[in-house]
Amino acid sequence: MSKLDSYFLKFTDKLAYLDLKDTASYGLLNDVPLPIYIDDMSENILKGSMANKIELETILEAMIINIGIDKDFKYINEYIEILEKYLKDIGGFAATKALTYAEKKPDKALLLTRGGYIINPLNKYNAYNYARLLWPRSFEASKDYQDDFVKEALTILQNIISYDEDFPLSYYELGNIYTNLGQYVKARSYYDNALMRTEDAEAKDEIRRQIDLINDNAEIEESLYFIGKGNYDEAIKKLTKLLSNKSRADAYYYLGVSYQNIGQYENSILAFQNALDKGGEFRELYNDYAVSLYAAKRENDALDIISQGLELFPEDPRMVYNSIQINLSLGKLSQAKKDIENLLTYDDLSDELINNLMIIKNQFNI
Repeated sequence: MSKLDSYFLKFTDKLAYLDLKDTASYGLLNDVPLPIYIDDMSENILKGSMANKIELETILEAMIINIGIDKDFKYINEYIEILEKYLKDIGGFAATKALTYAEKKPDKALLLTRGGYIINPLNKYNAYNYARLLWPRSFEASKDYQDDFVKEALTILQNIISYDEDFPLSYYELGNIYTNLGQYVKARSYYDNALMRTEDAEAKDEIRRQIDLINDNAEIEESLYFIGKGNYDEAIKKLTKLLSNKSRADAYYYLGVSYQNIGQYENSILAFQNALDKGGEFRELYNDYAVSLYAAKRENDALDIISQGLELFPEDPRMVYNSIQINLSLGKLSQAKKDIENLLTYDDLSDELINNLMIIKNQFNI
């Protein structure tokens, strides 16, 4: 049994079972215990509508829900036979009903779409709705299930595309999932595909809004790809274009990193300062800014930036180590010795950093 199957079994207490009298109107229903969604039963009791009969539709809904909860249920074949007798399109019925419950009864909506999907995974509209309702559960469930919800939703939506590459809703939902995963380039690609396949003007506007929301993040992600590949010129082009329209601290920081890696230290210094001015307060910024200042032979400015960084991150090993290196270059051995002794008291030093400190101590006899 998969983890996802075990998750849905927890909804078993949502169902109760009834036996109809032999005089009931629907012959097939006499042969098996009939499920009813407990919330429906409670509502019908309050309305006084259970005294004479239970609506057939209520029972059919509960059968689909039952299959959604337990795909290996004892009477699954009998339930499917009944559903096929009374419903022309089980998946369409499940999806339509789920939409009416999605806001106020999200569990019921999810179970209906899952049941419909288990019965007929090729009903693309119901499959899409199952995926759409499933993946947000990753934010609510325990860590044991989080990845499974997203993986299942991705698989379902990609399968829909494999047999109908022009179904725009799958592309759109894949865009939503990858946006939430922080994979903005993929998200933008799926949104673009959804836009190309959508005819409704209002839906197109919604997709364009989503693209606008993530476009800057996608540009940053592409820049990081170029930086990772050592293609700093392409990263600079992309980041410069982005920054011509919108000022972002992270974009300025990555621009500084790109310039630093091609030895254009003055340009990197300007970019790092802009990142600080735009509210960038992350340790990498202070460290890399100091490195560029030092490379530009502005050692005292580099120490000032490190001091600012250490006010925010008081025990950052890399900043302290960089300050040691700069002080040594300035001949400030007593300050370097003090920083080395202080740094060696940190608990989280890497073996490499400890070895480097020992080498420095021996080399400078401090």
